[in-house]
Amino acid sequence: MQQIVILGGGAAGLAAALAAAQSAPAGAVRVTVLDRNPRCGKKLLATGNGRCNLDNEGITPESYSSADRAALDALLRTVNAANPLGWFRALGLYTRTDETGRVYPYSNQAADVLALLEHHLARCGVEVRTGCTVQTLSQSRGGYVVLVSNADGA
Repeated sequence: MQQIVILGGGAAGLAAALAAAQSAPAGAVRVTVLDRNPRCGKKLLATGNGRCNLDNEGITPESYSSADRAALDALLRTVNAANPLGWFRALGLYTRTDETGRVYPYSNQAADVLALLEHHLARCGVEVRTGCTVQTLSQSRGGYVVLVSNADGA
């Protein structure tokens, strides 16, 4: 069985863990999220003033300043192709768009987005370990070795 370890339980880490678990055949992968905080998603709860700004409609390359316009265009195409709002919709999240084009969960509560992610992580069997600090990360023949300590120093 393949083991995937995600370092950091922020919005990106939780989404990556869930995407990894969803894309693997049942029983083929074990996904673990390690976070040093007592609870994952701390910054996600604060985003958008607690409302969780998920996306913005009408984003164009002209909205950004970049020395490498080609790289920016490629990045925006990749994000659009990934369809993050479609992914959230597939998880059961309803959204609303405000008058400026910012997209929020319909409830306007970041806590609902975190709860939805946590629900799906549990459903997919993703292990979430909090209070873990990565001490070392090294490459080995079969992959990587991650040495962690927990909150009590063990």
